[in-house]
Amino acid sequence: METNIPAPKLPDDSVAYKQIKGVDDYNKTIKCTYFLVVLFTEGSGIHYIDDAEFPIAKNQLHFLFPGQHHHWVTGPETFAHKVVVGKKIFETFSSSDEFHFIKHNLNPVFKLSNNIFQSVNTEMESIKRDLEVFEEDMSWKKIIQVRMDLLASMMKREAEAYIKNDLLAKSNPVIKKFWDLVNQHYFEHKIPKWYADRLAVTPNYLNILCKRNLNITASDLIHQRIMQEAKNQLRFSEKSVKEITADLGFQNVSGFSAFFKKKSSFSPTEYRGS
Repeated sequence: METNIPAPKLPDDSVAYKQIKGVDDYNKTIKCTYFLVVLFTEGSGIHYIDDAEFPIAKNQLHFLFPGQHHHWVTGPETFAHKVVVGKKIFETFSSSDEFHFIKHNLNPVFKLSNNIFQSVNTEMESIKRDLEVFEEDMSWKKIIQVRMDLLASMMKREAEAYIKNDLLAKSNPVIKKFWDLVNQHYFEHKIPKWYADRLAVTPNYLNILCKRNLNITASDLIHQRIMQEAKNQLRFSEKSVKEITADLGFQNVSGFSAFFKKKSSFSPTEYRGS
């Protein structure tokens, strides 16, 4: 059976796998329409992501988000696992701030420790195998989702270390305090001014600090935290959308649904049904 599963038009609720072997040279920049995860077990060359160049090496994990441009030129010894993730599947496992900060802070490449590499490599091999079975047995779809959850938890762990040791550690002290306040009060306070008042800065200055240190706005950071909790409750709790709306401090279901769809392209009901 062919192990390289092409995905010229991958449905939003699907996952595809492909191996990269040897020299692979794109002659044009390609805009991603899906989320990509690439694990290089061996390799050399350059991966061009938006306006940055990233040398390819062994034990590296590369992330590509929808809307980003990329191409690569790989060396002859290169071997990599490439997993292409449809938008709806990505939305179900990306419910954490860490994934957003990988994208917004241009840190799409991680050098993995040997232990983490072995774990991620095992999951990549399992995804490859399970997709081959899924091709003939639709009941394997839930198993693929579990595999993606496991892979996401490993990626999240690497991203957490990056945020803690690099991003926040090197940021203005006000940003760390803002981060902590948002995590404590996001469900009741959704406007940057409330946080700015407690930090003794103006909303405009708080926004400047966020853009300078985190590459996103103050409102974006608050909204990301709200979405993280919304996705977790929709996916892992039995609460109704009305109950979740109240938990997150929205006045009505229509307001929450409009907010959720604007941020994810899916209604809460559509997301829960994925």
